[in-house]
Amino acid sequence: MTTHSRSRSSVRAALMAALCGATVLAGPATAQDAAELGLPDSDYSLDKLIEAARKEGPIVVVDATGKIVQMAERFTQTYGVQATGVKLAGQEQEQVILREAAAGNVRSDVFNMSNLPSVTSQILPEGAGTSWMPPDLKEAVPAQYQNPAITSLNPWVWAYNSDVHKDGCPIDNVWALTEEAWRGKIAMPDPLLRNETMFWFNQMEAHGDDAMRAAYEAHFGTPLETDEASATAEWVKRLAANKPNVTRSDSDVGPIVGAAGQAEPPMGFLSAAIFRDARQDGYGMAICDGLKPWIGQLTPRVAVIATGTKHPNAAKLFVHYMMTGEGMAPQLIDGKLSSNRNATMPAEEASGIADKVDQLFVPHSETSDSDFSTLQDWQDFWIVSKR
Repeated sequence: MTTHSRSRSSVRAALMAALCGATVLAGPATAQDAAELGLPDSDYSLDKLIEAARKEGPIVVVDATGKIVQMAERFTQTYGVQATGVKLAGQEQEQVILREAAAGNVRSDVFNMSNLPSVTSQILPEGAGTSWMPPDLKEAVPAQYQNPAITSLNPWVWAYNSDVHKDGCPIDNVWALTEEAWRGKIAMPDPLLRNETMFWFNQMEAHGDDAMRAAYEAHFGTPLETDEASATAEWVKRLAANKPNVTRSDSDVGPIVGAAGQAEPPMGFLSAAIFRDARQDGYGMAICDGLKPWIGQLTPRVAVIATGTKHPNAAKLFVHYMMTGEGMAPQLIDGKLSSNRNATMPAEEASGIADKVDQLFVPHSETSDSDFSTLQDWQDFWIVSKR
């Protein structure tokens, strides 16, 4: 896509049913034989991996959430293998793993990466990282999450101020966000700083465009007429032109949406984790339940071991830990959905996303390469549309 060629264009059972029906993975691509990295899979047992990991030096583990710090601390306490957690945004993670690989100076051992198309189209093929699936967890993790190894899925949702809108979401269709009534009253992380949003646009165009077109007609009462190549492109163009309030991260979006004293608070696009902040800080915020055609998106997180790590067994052990309910617990409380069937969602999770999983857009593997290759085109389109 170019701007020239396109003119621009039980709860747990339900949760796992939705996840197991999702198609999020691309085909295998590995920097090296993951089965032979450190302790070979042919000789694998968890006890052997723990023993080998304890003989290695400390590791650095990276994720886009600050909960990685707590996960690393718990890992250290559990296994006696020193781990340090570092929070880096998705694009920053990509830069670090690629630069360290190019320099032959690997200091970050494990990444829990949110930009799956970048992983499968660049990081693994270029040899900067390796994906490894723990053999003893294969029965607990659906096959579509095993290659590469998906640790979790992160829900991003449209949210509103529930203190002001006590009867529910003020909109019922995403096309409402393109109308004058919401001009300048949409808060979201800058899509130019969050590749996952651009990948989502491409995914919706490839796999959800009929739903976007139907939603337009349901909202406006007439069929969509557009010079753009798709209904999705028209929606993205109108959304950008409606001057959303873009922030650096979704941590900034929550307070904007939920701040007290607003007569007409904005809508917001953010991760389920921000509802924990809302509860702690005492402002009202809720998911826009029933929003058509989707209330938001799921973004998979994939475990990547840096090629050239000096601590391959400790790195593998941390991947194993992340793919268990115990290891992912600090993120489950934030609304992340574990790929492990045996990991249960905490009852005290603040957003209530477990009841709404089937309303989320789920990415498809067949356009993962396209998501990556069209990234710049979607970025350019957003810039031009926002002027």
